[in-house]
Amino acid sequence: MVRKAKGLPHYARVQDRKVDMTLFTKDINGDLFICQIYVDDIIFGCTNEKLSHEFGDMMSKEFEMSMIGELNFFLGFQIKQVKGGIFIHQEKYCRALLKKFKMGDCKPISTPMSMNEHLHIDVDGKPVDQSNYRSMIGSLLNLTASTPSLEI
Repeated sequence: MVRKAKGLPHYARVQDRKVDMTLFTKDINGDLFICQIYVDDIIFGCTNEKLSHEFGDMMSKEFEMSMIGELNFFLGFQIKQVKGGIFIHQEKYCRALLKKFKMGDCKPISTPMSMNEHLHIDVDGKPVDQSNYRSMIGSLLNLTASTPSLEI
């Protein structure tokens, strides 16, 4: 299905995505155009820089918007654009989580607990702060849900 907008040039009409209703793509004579809309933000780009500038100019005439330039940060994701491709990561968010939960000095390991370890109740131990624990688990679930390489 193609989104049609009155008065927009052919390259501004983009194809719907079935999974993400805010992501639109269009093949324009072999060039890929991508547009993502989130609340009041719009991100777009094209493998053809001229088409990208034309779309930005057209949108600026039609809507009140400011062109920020190259995308570096969006919805908690950091975006690094280099000649070889685009890399998306969440280093800043991960570091903030480590700081929030006072784990900044912890050493990373591939398996955080021995696979053969048996847990025992610690009768004399300090009770766990359930609110902090739930916040930590929720943050980790959010991180794994938004970073496919970290999925459990």
